Amino acid sequence: MIAIRLSAFLLLAMLATAQQNSAPKPESQTPEPKLPVIDYKACPGEGRTVPHVKIEHHDQMVSSWQDTRVLVGTLKAGEEVTVLAGVNLIREPDRALNKQPDADLSLKAGDEVLLYGFHSDGTYDAWAKGVWFTYWYENIAGKGDICGFADKSRCNLVVIKNGVSEWWVQVETGTGITSWMLEIHA
Repeated sequence: MIAIRLSAFLLLAMLATAQQNSAPKPESQTPEPKLPVIDYKACPGEGRTVPHVKIEHHDQMVSSWQDTRVLVGTLKAGEEVTVLAGVNLIREPDRALNKQPDADLSLKAGDEVLLYGFHSDGTYDAWAKGVWFTYWYENIAGKGDICGFADKSRCNLVVIKNGVSEWWVQVETGTGITSWMLEIHA
């Protein structure tokens, strides 16, 4: 009888402990991302190619978007390439302030939101209060800019500090050479 009571007590104690550990945490579940953040889903998007892109000015072709890259050639203005893939290398995210409460994201007015890669579907990867989510670009006012909505009350985020990122695109030339090019460096 004592063994049954002791077993029942231990079982209840284990269940109570398990429930305490599985309860959601009120704030941060994930620490702020370590830099750089590499976004492999950058424009043109996974599985999408963009043919017949005209090069506007002479540009270098390199072996990789990674720091170990080497020069493999040069493209001349007017040449056509096919864009095969894109990578955003975020060295520092944009920092934005949330302007109005958002119950779905547990954001209050004044909360900071970090913006990472921009995708071809019009969304940004965003991080706030320990949670990753996506955010529609028209709801964001760039630093010193306005957002895309005519109704400015729908502009929920205002960028207060621009980050530092590199947008690398993988291209294939008409002669079949595949390389990487740095497109935007902000």
